[in-house]
Amino acid sequence: MYQSDGIQNSTIINQDKAMQKFKILIVGQIISSIGSGLTSFGLAIYIFTLTKSVMATGIFSICAFLPAILLSPVGGVLGDRYDRRVMMILGELLSGLGLVMCLVSVMSTNPSLVLICIGIGVSSIFTALMEPAFKATITDLLPEEDFARASGMVQIANSTKLIISPAIAGLLLRITTVSALIAIDILTFFTTAFIILTMRKGMVSKPNVNSNLGFWGEMKEGINAIQGKLGIVFLIGIMGIATFCLGFVQILSKPLILAFASETELGIISTVIALGMMVGSFIISCMKNLKSYVRLLSRGLLGSGLFIAMIGIKENIFLVAVFGFMMFLFMPAVHTGAEVLIRKNLKNEVQGRAFGLIGFITQMGYIIAFILSGALSDYIFEPFMRGDSLLAIKIGRVIGAGSGRGNALLILISGMTLAVVGVVVSGIKNIKELERG
Repeated sequence: MYQSDGIQNSTIINQDKAMQKFKILIVGQIISSIGSGLTSFGLAIYIFTLTKSVMATGIFSICAFLPAILLSPVGGVLGDRYDRRVMMILGELLSGLGLVMCLVSVMSTNPSLVLICIGIGVSSIFTALMEPAFKATITDLLPEEDFARASGMVQIANSTKLIISPAIAGLLLRITTVSALIAIDILTFFTTAFIILTMRKGMVSKPNVNSNLGFWGEMKEGINAIQGKLGIVFLIGIMGIATFCLGFVQILSKPLILAFASETELGIISTVIALGMMVGSFIISCMKNLKSYVRLLSRGLLGSGLFIAMIGIKENIFLVAVFGFMMFLFMPAVHTGAEVLIRKNLKNEVQGRAFGLIGFITQMGYIIAFILSGALSDYIFEPFMRGDSLLAIKIGRVIGAGSGRGNALLILISGMTLAVVGVVVSGIKNIKELERG
């Protein structure tokens, strides 16, 4: 009996130590996330101010997202094949090379949007090396009962670029230029890499050493792991639709708000809205032994969708801030529900490449939305809501007419679509079966 108690106490102590190590890694992610948020916010405003075009902003976003999405399966294979800690360090440091290109461009007398897009794309390429390895490291360090809590912590770290960064960026842009924001971001890469390096000796990594399969053989193993669970396939489809809807909001929200508010007010609203993500992530991180992750996912999608739709209803800073806050409050439930369902149904040794492949498939929804949103906004919805057709007049009586209301209509449609997805997912039998693991 005493021996059993001793083993149990030892297990608890080891789990506590593992969680402490994970928390230190989260600190590193927070630092990196704040830096990335400074660059993202600053460059998006910089490009929109120069071009006055939603499409130009969309192209910048595509360059920021597409390389990481396309290479995430490769990063996943490398994360399973080699030391995940080394992959994380390389991903952080090499991402700074692309940001140097952006810095050179914005500091020149004749800034090149092409060079900025190339630079942000290069940074995105190396980010693809880090993210699948970091996600798989959760399974390396922590037991299953801590997965949901760890997922909430990761989302808190990721949400800092939406909460803290806009406020800092808005303040800094009053006294300096976007080049200072990029320089700070570059410095954060070194800080985060140092934290990972100092933690390296105490972390356990489980790289896949089966070199007989080769690179494409290991990639195929990741595909087979996903295909082996029909519920995961359905879940990937659902998350792809969700990212498609959220992509419209991401691109259109800034020009929507700038149509009736200043850049300073945009920064304040962005911070207030993103606090919802922090609050939601904190709530998730405090939860233990959730009874149904499918229900969590479904309610998260439904709540997010309804409040996204409400953002487009009225030109009112206060209402946009409240509805945006509520949208983000529900988002951690979506991420946690989907991630835990997938994690429970995949072996640890294939999780790096599986998450890489899943990220590639689901985040293509963002890219498709980025491509479509600019064209739909600039050439169809904005001209339509500025027009005097009978349909435009009727819609305008509800959401308002004129500049920015075409973007509002697109956001409203995206939100209602996401809400419908939330209702549908709760009734899919194959997804429900993932609860059993």
